[in-house]
Amino acid sequence: MKSKHQWLFLEPYVHLLRQKGTLFLYNSVTKVALEFTQSSAVYKLAGQLEKPVNGCVIPISANQLKDHEILNFINKLRDTFMGDLLDPAWSKGKPVNIFPEVIVKHSLEKKKNVKAYLTPDLDPRNYIQELTLFVITDSVKKLAPFSNAFLQFSFPACCTSTQEVMKIKLADSIMHEINNYTPTLIHISGSNIFSYPDLEELINLMATSPFQKKYHLISKNWEAETVNRILAQKNTNLALYITFPTHPDIIASDLRTLRESKLLKKIEFNFVISDDDELQMSQEIIQILDLENIYFKPYFTGENLEFFRENIFVSREEILAAQPDQQQVLSRLSINETDYGKFSITPDGAVYANLNDPELGNASKYSFIQLIEREIDSGVSWGRARKKVTPCKDCIYHFLCPPISSYEIFMKRFNFCDVVPNPHQP
Repeated sequence: MKSKHQWLFLEPYVHLLRQKGTLFLYNSVTKVALEFTQSSAVYKLAGQLEKPVNGCVIPISANQLKDHEILNFINKLRDTFMGDLLDPAWSKGKPVNIFPEVIVKHSLEKKKNVKAYLTPDLDPRNYIQELTLFVITDSVKKLAPFSNAFLQFSFPACCTSTQEVMKIKLADSIMHEINNYTPTLIHISGSNIFSYPDLEELINLMATSPFQKKYHLISKNWEAETVNRILAQKNTNLALYITFPTHPDIIASDLRTLRESKLLKKIEFNFVISDDDELQMSQEIIQILDLENIYFKPYFTGENLEFFRENIFVSREEILAAQPDQQQVLSRLSINETDYGKFSITPDGAVYANLNDPELGNASKYSFIQLIEREIDSGVSWGRARKKVTPCKDCIYHFLCPPISSYEIFMKRFNFCDVVPNPHQP
């Protein structure tokens, strides 16, 4: 007997999301998106495709194919290479559609049995990507007006109630352990690292590490001799943070103290800006000095939300233009790509996966493998995805957006866009 239905399927690289009557499909290969907002028949059909038990393959009857909206939906799937119909004669049973499974190292799933951690399966080499050592901190008063900057981006001015200094013995212990693994980058940061009392020993210690090192420094703390010594080392860069008010002549004067012109290529310039005037001044300095390797670091003062709206927030069109590939989409649905694999350590040894989140433990008491276990078991930073926070979880575009940033955590505003209003926020 001839079958009265055909098989409707979606391709494995297509992502489908239904939210409050809107259906959204995204082709991670061609980067094409489809959106349906008015057809209840298509929305219901997509609900069947969405069920895990169906594997994005469902039977569709001849009567359903007479529905103009459903037929239009299928034609759009076919035209955009997102899906199609299969004749049931092609197989005796339901066709199998194999979808990619997200694998994140050894998984970020919570473990029920703590003892299960204590196995060779949890290898820090598979997790640790970057490590930041804040070797010196200072008080709010001394760091004003940038006392909150380190909670928003990688600003070298970690704030504590009083000045704190990391013991060189602790730094040595941390580096001794981390050198057994394979981090991509070691950051040396703090409130004027050049005032760190054990700087000489620290530089020598870093020189023994085979990994890439990056020293972070506010431009006003420039010391020519120390800068030259640091940049002369292999696998070492300098992240220079330029705050305002400043003048291009000051920066030019500092750069002229470099012993070799090639050292300039080892410096990245981070302009800390909080308004349009500072943005304009940054652009003028960049042009006057012909600087390369430039980054802008917007700073939220608590009173410049409009500046963020105009320069940082994105529109629906910009979100769709991001066009993440399959790997990026799967990653953003599972982990926070910005924080994953990163630890920050303050002078007292406190370890954080994100400085806005609770402390994981102390580096003087816990090994990195134990700290990783703690983040996987009870931490929030590495697994913080937009599908878990409000209002992003109710937005059909949440897997197209970049990972949640420290700005959003600090500001308690999980959407820098105009797509979904942020509750209780202007």
